[in-house]
Amino acid sequence: MTFAPPRVAELIDLLDGNAGIMVAINAEKIASADPAVADLSARHLGYPDGVGAVLALRRRGIQATRMPGAGLWLTIIQRYAGRRSFLLVGGTEEVIQVVTKRLVRRYPGIRLRSRNGYLSEADVQELAAEIGDWMPDFVFVAIGSPRQEILMERLFLVHPAVYMGLGGSFDIYAGRKPRAPRWLQGMGLEWAYRFVREPVRLRRLPTYLRFAALLATGRC
Repeated sequence: MTFAPPRVAELIDLLDGNAGIMVAINAEKIASADPAVADLSARHLGYPDGVGAVLALRRRGIQATRMPGAGLWLTIIQRYAGRRSFLLVGGTEEVIQVVTKRLVRRYPGIRLRSRNGYLSEADVQELAAEIGDWMPDFVFVAIGSPRQEILMERLFLVHPAVYMGLGGSFDIYAGRKPRAPRWLQGMGLEWAYRFVREPVRLRRLPTYLRFAALLATGRC
């Protein structure tokens, strides 16, 4: 997989005037080894969203720091709000409306469009047509992996821009789900906080254990 530079500032500078698909890499994606996601990140730009990706890189002698997508997309908007356009895709209608209103309130005059993440095939075709006509600079897609990666690649063929998969980041920004306290984030334990807050995530535990085995044996 191709990974982004180790510093957030370097990554954001790299985005200016370029096009590509940013793929968030974490322990779950590494262990799952989804071929479509792996191929996409190899051809575009993978970045260490989770501490697992950071550990895997460091084991290979590559210094890296975690770049949580939940904060990175907002840093990108803050940098380019006055001179770039943005399209948001994801969340329920209620969530995306809250996200849109907050961003417009914070960045008056921002060129921003949005829609929820419940997409039929007809919706995807309509979205592709809108992107082709409007040609946004940044497209943030938050519908979960690997669906968001598949959609981003399809839309990229219509209009090359900077695409970024965000998982549940819109829910966090809308206040529907909390992030871990900063001290837990700093310790690389945000994943554990999510397990406690959302017990349904425990079904993913075997995948994390598989990643731990891969890391311990140097196979990732």
